[in-house]
Amino acid sequence: HVDSAFSRTSPRVSRWDQDGAEYVRSNEEWCSRFARRLATLQHSGPGARGLALHEAFEVAQAASLDDYLRALGPERAAEDLHAVDLPLDR
Repeated sequence: HVDSAFSRTSPRVSRWDQDGAEYVRSNEEWCSRFARRLATLQHSGPGARGLALHEAFEVAQAASLDDYLRALGPERAAEDLHAVDLPLDR
């Protein structure tokens, strides 16, 4: 087994099976994808509030600190958060 920079960043096989789990290489990519999905959801459907992309990115950064949400695919995590219908107004 050769220990290289690539082998240290490759996804590890988990001993637990979390529905919707997805390996995303960087937190920035995860936050970007989460923010795009959340902003799209906030601009469509009943009760659309409209959330600017930079606001959605701030929500994504906060959500990425939660280990459970961060293990999910970013789009799935955004959909789950949107389904809860949290008040995102400050």
